[in-house]
Amino acid sequence: MKILTNRLEAVFTLIPKAPSIADIGTDHGYLAVELIRRNRAERVIAGDVHKGPLESAKAYIKANGLESLIDCRLGDGLQVTKAGELQGAVLCGMGGFLMRDIIAEGPELLDFYVLQPQNGQAELRQFLVNKGYSIVKEILVEDMGKLYQALLAIKEEQLSKYVSDIESSGQDIYANLSSDSLLWSVGALLAQERPSLWTKYIERLIHLRQTALQSMSAELANTEKYKILTKEIMELEALL
Repeated sequence: MKILTNRLEAVFTLIPKAPSIADIGTDHGYLAVELIRRNRAERVIAGDVHKGPLESAKAYIKANGLESLIDCRLGDGLQVTKAGELQGAVLCGMGGFLMRDIIAEGPELLDFYVLQPQNGQAELRQFLVNKGYSIVKEILVEDMGKLYQALLAIKEEQLSKYVSDIESSGQDIYANLSSDSLLWSVGALLAQERPSLWTKYIERLIHLRQTALQSMSAELANTEKYKILTKEIMELEALL
């Protein structure tokens, strides 16, 4: 029986094994349960800002007999946790700006984060690198006709603890990347590895920008927004 969606299943493959992991925005608790069932974590904190989904998570966790291993907490982001409780956290299906704020407002910076941002990818990656994290893995996944990207970021000083091959780290790529590079948004590691969904992903990004250009009137042709979109299309085409 399939428990996780394609998106969450792909995200799961990025999660390092650790004693205690938080599933923030747990929704129905499916990922939290799988972290225990597949021996990825010994203990999980399942947090959600909404009472309804958290109650659903509690019921699902109870049905699986895991109440003693998964602690459900109602509240905002990582503020439901305490310093010293966790090694890592998983955040899915939120905007990158929100994820950045959740990480920044947590009681401490954790060893690792597994993130699946819906937008604001460039700002999120830049924040992580500036905080001393190495982005060691990026993936693309298709789920119900939509394409998603997800990443694993690990504190530089903790790399040897969670990554057996340090050469897989993307830190050097991002450390030397211009702050205005489009690769912060699309994923520098993805551009390097070119996974099977790469062409479809880039073509979709190009189509979205072309659609935006076509919706602009002639009077907007010389605006900064028009110039940026045109430049991004050229940069994206070069990545194919």
